[in-house]
Amino acid sequence: EKYKDGVGCEKTPLKVQDFMGYKSTEDPLFKADKLMVRAATLVDPDDFEAYLEVVEKYKDKADSTAMMAYTSSWGEANPNGGKDVMEDYLEQTRADVVASELYLRQILEFLNLEQLPASKKP
Repeated sequence: EKYKDGVGCEKTPLKVQDFMGYKSTEDPLFKADKLMVRAATLVDPDDFEAYLEVVEKYKDKADSTAMMAYTSSWGEANPNGGKDVMEDYLEQTRADVVASELYLRQILEFLNLEQLPASKKP
């Protein structure tokens, strides 16, 4: 798929898994939720429960992203499947990636950490 600037990428679940830290133990987000739980001691005590709730929501959404990406990889191979089925799963996965990013931003805010610019096209 081509983007406005003429640059594109191959639609593949592996890119999603890599982006979300589910492809390698070397990925920056690999098991990030465990680090987030350990960092809870840095959060204002009044925000502790809200912080842990956002961390749990992030973990759920990130896990869902990985599962949907994996499911999409079988979209073409399944009976009644095809490229359109795979693309539909990937679009659903994109929504989960965007939600995960929003949760990450909330976590950074709780921890008083600098937020990086938003992803242009997850």
